[in-house]
Amino acid sequence: MADAIEKAMKNAKASLEISGFKVTEENTELVRKALMKEMTNEEFLKEAKRLAQVKGGDSKC
Repeated sequence: MADAIEKAMKNAKASLEISGFKVTEENTELVRKALMKEMTNEEFLKEAKRLAQVKGGDSKC
């Protein structure tokens, strides 16, 4: 299963980058943890929101 997840993530990252999005290692690791069930959906959403706010310069978490 881990190999399938890694392959899917590489394909998704390539597609996003072709579309002009930048995928950081931090983003990649967050998605990997969620897909491997190392965190809950709630934890994933909270961390994704935090990362988006940090990137956007919004200090409200």
